[in-house]
Amino acid sequence: MIRSCFILESGSTEKKVFPFYQRLTIGRHSSNDITLADRMVSKRHAVVGRVKGRIVVKDLGSRNGTLVNGERVGKAVLTSGDRLKIGSAVLRFFKEDERGKGDLDGSSTTSRGVQKLGEYLIEAGIVDEFTLLRVLGEEEKSQTIDQMLLDTGVLDDLNIAKSLARQLKIPFLRLKDIEIPQEVYSLVPVGVAKTHLLLPIKVSEGKLLVAMANPLDSDAIQAVRLVTRMKIEVAVAPRQDLLETFVRIYPVEFLDQVLQGAPDDDEVTIEL
Repeated sequence: MIRSCFILESGSTEKKVFPFYQRLTIGRHSSNDITLADRMVSKRHAVVGRVKGRIVVKDLGSRNGTLVNGERVGKAVLTSGDRLKIGSAVLRFFKEDERGKGDLDGSSTTSRGVQKLGEYLIEAGIVDEFTLLRVLGEEEKSQTIDQMLLDTGVLDDLNIAKSLARQLKIPFLRLKDIEIPQEVYSLVPVGVAKTHLLLPIKVSEGKLLVAMANPLDSDAIQAVRLVTRMKIEVAVAPRQDLLETFVRIYPVEFLDQVLQGAPDDDEVTIEL
């Protein structure tokens, strides 16, 4: 699901890796997706978004400017490895390579992306080489970018879910305190729910609210639309919340496999 991210190489902030999905703002104010507590940074300093298949950064009229690889820019296309300097902070951009002609299933491309992201994380001092080698050497786990970031402790699924909700401007739900009526969760066959890691939450005004680990999974949304014949509204929930709720409401015999979310193959074009 994570195909791009920013890695903080310098500056003062608690978070070190910031997933990028479709639109992300950077600035000093806490309402930004990346908040930089630096007086050299404007309250709303820059925005990053997808424009016609490319990742573009745009300065929002900041006082001290936005630099890409040492050059001040008004707007610039980002490529993997570029360094974005805002105030005293340096954010290195990572983007997984597009699927090559020889990679029919994308597995080779994903593996190369994991290796390259690992190199960036080591350079930034976020993980050490021993930790990375241990994680990548665990053969029973698939080498995906999401899994590597989770296994190294750089991110957790709660932060991933919050980032998705913020950037996509959709509701973020914690499911532990939500009681889902049987007549609601039974609207979606357990096989569909398990395959796509999602749960119907409530029906309101003829629309079904569905909590998903990957709200960018258009195939999952279409599958729910087909089986329910209802309009679908999407929210994002942490993967662990969904798994725990599955155990609570579905028979145990349906939960004998580890649930895997669908990859993010969708791209949303926005205007900056």
